[in-house]
Amino acid sequence: MKHSLIRAFLFSLIVFLALNFLFYIIGYSVEDLLYLPLSRIAEHPTHIIYLITYPVNWFPWELIEDFISASSLGFKIYTLGGFISFLIAALIAGLMGGSIGNAFIGWLITSGCFILLMILMISIDPFNLGFICTMCTLDEGIVSILITGIVNTLIFGALVFVIALIKGRSD
Repeated sequence: MKHSLIRAFLFSLIVFLALNFLFYIIGYSVEDLLYLPLSRIAEHPTHIIYLITYPVNWFPWELIEDFISASSLGFKIYTLGGFISFLIAALIAGLMGGSIGNAFIGWLITSGCFILLMILMISIDPFNLGFICTMCTLDEGIVSILITGIVNTLIFGALVFVIALIKGRSD
């Protein structure tokens, strides 16, 4: 399969969004609370964006800490799933890029997309702002998303770099 910037971007984005949605639904289904996100989507259709991008809202160490402190299996799946989706998407970007530059730029574009999706979501429907930060303004929510998004981009971008480097040496 041919490796390129576009493939690194598209495959990592699709995998990231699909895995987030899958882990969100599985976590809530295990807890028998699937009606909550479904009723939120019925009332606020933009909430579907939150379902596919929720880990952007947290730093990686917060996801791991929430996994450790979660008292139920469903929420353990939900939080660990957010971390795993970052890992797998970064791994795919590193493998599909072909070169370190293509892989890393593909990852930057992927990260930019999910950061923009989150910002658009809270800008369109303020209901979703409560899931980003409680009692904050739209501007504070945007800053929060930007900070966590950039940190996640850099941390998992380092993984993309290492994977692309290892793959490049093995070829």
